[in-house]
Amino acid sequence: MEIRAQTSLIAAVLSLAIAVTVVIRPRRLRVHWLFSLFAFSIACWYLTTFLSGVQPGDLWRRANLLCAVMLPVAGVQFFRAFIDEYTIWMSTLHRASLVMALTLSALIIFTPFYDHIAVASAVFSYLLLMLVAPLAVVYQRGRNAPSRIEGARLRYLALVGGLAATFTMADYLRYVGLDIPPVGTVLTLIFLYVLYQSILRYRLLDLYELAGRLAVLTALSFTLAFIFWVSVRVSGGGFFLPSVVAAMVVLLLFDPVRTKVEEQISSLIFRERFDFERAVASLRRRVGRVLEIDDLAHAILDGLEQSRRVTHASLYFVDREEKGYNLAGSLGPTPVQRIEIAPGRAFLDRLRRDDHIVLETVERELEELRGAGDDLEAETLYEIMQSLEAAHASVCLAIRAESGEIYGLLCLRDERLRDAFSPEEVQLLRGLTAQASLAVENSRLYQHIKERDRLAALGEMAAGLAHEIRNPLGAIKASAQFLHGPDAERDERAVEEFLGIIIDEVDRLNRVLSSFLDFARPSRGNPSAADMNATVERTMQLLGPECEAANVQVALDLHPDTPNVRIDVEQLRQVLINLVRNAVQAMERGGTLTVSTQLRARRDVDGASRRWAEMRVGDTGPGIPQKIMSTLFVPFVTTKDSGTGLGLSISHRIVTTAGGSIDARNEAGSGATFVVRLPATEDAVAQRTGAAPASAGATEGAASGAVSEGKSESRSGADTESVRTANR
Repeated sequence: MEIRAQTSLIAAVLSLAIAVTVVIRPRRLRVHWLFSLFAFSIACWYLTTFLSGVQPGDLWRRANLLCAVMLPVAGVQFFRAFIDEYTIWMSTLHRASLVMALTLSALIIFTPFYDHIAVASAVFSYLLLMLVAPLAVVYQRGRNAPSRIEGARLRYLALVGGLAATFTMADYLRYVGLDIPPVGTVLTLIFLYVLYQSILRYRLLDLYELAGRLAVLTALSFTLAFIFWVSVRVSGGGFFLPSVVAAMVVLLLFDPVRTKVEEQISSLIFRERFDFERAVASLRRRVGRVLEIDDLAHAILDGLEQSRRVTHASLYFVDREEKGYNLAGSLGPTPVQRIEIAPGRAFLDRLRRDDHIVLETVERELEELRGAGDDLEAETLYEIMQSLEAAHASVCLAIRAESGEIYGLLCLRDERLRDAFSPEEVQLLRGLTAQASLAVENSRLYQHIKERDRLAALGEMAAGLAHEIRNPLGAIKASAQFLHGPDAERDERAVEEFLGIIIDEVDRLNRVLSSFLDFARPSRGNPSAADMNATVERTMQLLGPECEAANVQVALDLHPDTPNVRIDVEQLRQVLINLVRNAVQAMERGGTLTVSTQLRARRDVDGASRRWAEMRVGDTGPGIPQKIMSTLFVPFVTTKDSGTGLGLSISHRIVTTAGGSIDARNEAGSGATFVVRLPATEDAVAQRTGAAPASAGATEGAASGAVSEGKSESRSGADTESVRTANR
């Protein structure tokens, strides 16, 4: 069987399958019936072409010509309904096709001249005119279409149809003595399938993907042919070995070639799509790093605005009671502030089913349902359209969990175009909402962890505060009971002693509560560009006598390149006093205290390099027990008999408020080191408050306030505390 007969039989079967597929769908409009008739006409023509090839004779030759003559009649009727264009041109083409089809059919059936060159030429000219003219009308309608996507769809159909018609006409050249390969058969099937997609789904094939695949297949085909040719020449005509070699090379090259070719095609031909794809990919990476819902809304809306593809955008998140969706942010005119779940049930059910809603798709479905007389579903679609209009959206996408729960809604519109987002771009946006869904889940988990930690810290603080208050209250109660006893049991000296106890314990309670309030409501002070080296140097001068009395040697290593930091100088001094006092108290028998500063450069998660000023306070004491490390900065955690256990907590709060970090590094038996990092400031001139001489009273007051809580204690409990809390 020759190649033309084989391809004709395959084309006939596929065309008939497409025609039947459209006929058996639940809702059939007039355009569906006409498309089925058109596809059936193509199937009949190819079937008779096959039969005339395998059984030569007048009967199948006449039947093949009759099918060819009737094909344009069905085609003109279909395109007339497809573009809904009852203009004088389409009406004229329709009447002309009928007249010419009847005339040619009479010549083919009733005269012996059906195979004459003149009849064949007339049939050829008739087909060429009646297939190309409707496609030209379709192309012109696409240029004038109000919708960008609709216009692209019609122009694409016209171009593919024109290409298919050209090569199909070339098949007729065999009637005039010219026989060429049946290339038109393949193109006709592609054209028919594109038409099938258009009338059923109102969408184009993905041109981006189609062009990429075509280019990749072409490149690999030429590569395969070249490798096969070279292998045959080298192997002397063998077939097996060249086939294996060529197949292996193609398998190795397929993925990298496909990626490279598709990238080049998208950047050169589909530039707008390529830019939008890059913008969405960048936005997805940004969304993946978000842990707060408010930050998520800001990131998405900011990224969409930077893409310059939307004029209206809004983001809604479900409320705690799950009774509606509240507006979290918007671009352009403000949409409705809240979408209630009960009234918007149809709208939300559609999102649960499809993940997204496109206004143009809903409008077409509504017209189809009204044409079919299905008023109930048409009313449902009308409610969906109203919800989209209220949100100022032409596209709405669900931010949905795997369980089906809808966390939020992303609504978009570009008022410059009626349908600004192609189906492929909607798929890109669905990837963005999927990433946003993960961000919402991460945010919920993060908030849960924060709440758990907050409750745990609150419990520990409450226990510590109760302990700190109970001891003074016990002493006050005992003293009061003694003073309340019979006069015989007390003398003046005893009364004075117990009154002193009461006063001391009340002062102690006042210090505890003051420290607690300092921790609960930390002051940001007066942040300015501070010279870390100068602050360290001056503070250590003040603490020098105390270190000397404790037999502690002080070693300073202040790097001259240490940058300025933005923090209140007094608060930075308070942090250093707390750390130094802890270190001194940890070295009961003396030792060496090392305070150093230096410049650090570290990369953030986004890859940007940042400069940090680092301060280290290390001692040669016994180190911090491992069991204490996890609660080192927890309020009221202390191993000392006196002290509030808030020193390190306040220091931690001061440093983190300034945008820095503080942590402890411990080597058992070799002492501990506290590392404070603060972001460097770009200010050229530092605030030299730390280096300037301070009034003795103020300075000593700060120092004594930081340590007024007690005597040196062992750090075995390594409270590393807490002790030197500056109750400021």
